Amino acid sequence: MKKMQKRCAVVGIVLDVLILVWGIWGSFLEIYHYTFGMLAYYTTLSNLFISLGCVFHLIYQLKKFGGREKTGWMQYMKYFGVCCMAITFLMVFLVLAPLGGEGGYYRYLWQGPLKYQHTICPLLAMVSFVLLDSREVRITKAMMRASMIPTVLYAVFSVTCNVLKVMHGPYPFLYVYEQPIYQSILWGILILAAAYGIGWGLYWVNGKVYVTVHCEAVRLLHS
Repeated sequence: MKKMQKRCAVVGIVLDVLILVWGIWGSFLEIYHYTFGMLAYYTTLSNLFISLGCVFHLIYQLKKFGGREKTGWMQYMKYFGVCCMAITFLMVFLVLAPLGGEGGYYRYLWQGPLKYQHTICPLLAMVSFVLLDSREVRITKAMMRASMIPTVLYAVFSVTCNVLKVMHGPYPFLYVYEQPIYQSILWGILILAAAYGIGWGLYWVNGKVYVTVHCEAVRLLHS
């Protein structure tokens, strides 16, 4: 069992490093080519957020290897980032790519830096969290609800800036003056509902994996 835990920890560290490097690299390329205006995009912010979460999780893993007390809040930071990345992937796959017309899926999911930001990093983050991180830390209901905070803050900020005409978009559903008010409200409800659903889904899967792993550990201990 200890060998399995060490192997999972090593794989988890490798995935954290890959997400960290590719998340920052993809964001850097976007900012380099299109200026700091890319920081207005939820995609860029979520990639930087998950990169920060991976830094905290790497510290957690190193402390664990050193035999120090576990610091679960570092796991929560990565969980928040994974929720944001899942929202990014879902919105791109279900909304932006279809709106992109012919070649939209390739363009949004695999062209240039977007392959890191929209596809590779979100998928690696979800796999890492579900299969590896969930073996170690049980996400609480309070943390599940709190996972919506980054998305809510972004929604409030971006909508306010669009209303004040400080910012235009950057997503079509944020064009408050180009669509009816009810459509903006529906988009807001849909996105926040998706954020809650994703947070709850990852919380549910996390609980299943955590309980299964620890029940197996108890069974092996008494066998």
